[in-house]
Amino acid sequence: MMLLLLIVFVGTFSALATYLLHTKYSENPVLISSALTFVVTGLYQLFADDLPDIFQHIPYLCIGGTFIGMSSRKKIKQAKYILIAGLIFSLIYLRSSTFFEGFGGALGTSACISVLSVISFRQFFKRTQYFARKKLRRET
Repeated sequence: MMLLLLIVFVGTFSALATYLLHTKYSENPVLISSALTFVVTGLYQLFADDLPDIFQHIPYLCIGGTFIGMSSRKKIKQAKYILIAGLIFSLIYLRSSTFFEGFGGALGTSACISVLSVISFRQFFKRTQYFARKKLRRET
């Protein structure tokens, strides 16, 4: 249970932190992603010998989460969708070692699937609401 909470927290936090920093302070999301990853993995390497094994996932989750945070403001305008994508990424990460075996770039693939899922669901619900309103107008 502790591992699940750690994975979800780090995955969503790194996605949200990257997104907020790049939308507010920088037009270069790659710079923000690499800086955040550098800081987190650097701190991890400094303290890796003293940390329990449960923390070994932190660098990987941070890298994948920052991939999500690099999403364009044109496609994802609200931070709540980044949080949802971070949650989806974290859940995929739990199974990615077995599911993506033999694929290169499992973190990037998982992050891409997460972002595309959020964008697709958002579009689906928008269109569903549009057609429901249109049907109600025809009935009245």
